[in-house]
Amino acid sequence: MTTRTESGLQGPAGRTAGLGDIVDLRRYAIDAPTSPAYRRLVETARRGLGATGACVLEGFMRPGAVAQTLVQVDPLEESAFVCGQPHNVYLVGADPAYLPEHARNRLVRSEKAILGDDEIPADSPLRAIYGSKRFRAFVCDALEIERLFPFDDPLASINVNFYGDNQELGWHFDNSIFTVTLMLRQADAGGTFEFAPNIREESAAGYAAVGRILDGDPTAVRELKQDPGALVLFKGSRSLHRVTPSFGARARTIAILSYAAEPNYGLKEHTRLLFYGRTN
Repeated sequence: MTTRTESGLQGPAGRTAGLGDIVDLRRYAIDAPTSPAYRRLVETARRGLGATGACVLEGFMRPGAVAQTLVQVDPLEESAFVCGQPHNVYLVGADPAYLPEHARNRLVRSEKAILGDDEIPADSPLRAIYGSKRFRAFVCDALEIERLFPFDDPLASINVNFYGDNQELGWHFDNSIFTVTLMLRQADAGGTFEFAPNIREESAAGYAAVGRILDGDPTAVRELKQDPGALVLFKGSRSLHRVTPSFGARARTIAILSYAAEPNYGLKEHTRLLFYGRTN
């Protein structure tokens, strides 16, 4: 007799897969919230987030689950919407009080291909992780927040981003307090995640720090290394960050899991149109 588990995926020998078939629960005991291993995991995540705003858990997603996800999404890359537009690092309109070349207004380039939530297969391992109450509880504990809710949005809950040849994510600060990502594949070359921790400051000194980075000064910049299967929690609203241009036949491929602090939250239609080329 087969029983349905939280993931709803098929595991070895035809049995229904559990979360442990997708996530390495021996290494990351998110299914045992009262255990010493879980407490150590949360403490490790909090230390990283407190020090640099970033936590990388390598090998969180099992290799087989990563491979299955890529088999599902790779055929969709060619038809994925290419989102590319210049923007300043604050992701807002220009401030006329500053010149166009000022750090507040200077434009950078971003270009990537995006699969919306409705394009992710129903049996994707990404859906199993995203819908897992245990996973969501761990993210809350790591980020020290009370509750998270799945996005109520036809396109934005789960996304897969492809950075193909010469595509990149320009320097910016996030509008959201945190992001949750799963690395699926690195590019043949390039595609490096770089960040400058905790430098956001709406002042002359803050703009000067941003300007130095935009001018190519690497002093405050770090590399956030992540291999396929890595879970990354990142507080990007205070840390300037980018993905350098990717090169080669293999696209840098990463999944974005979006949650909200309140129920029934979704993107505005003009935001969907910008990032997905459609509203539903």
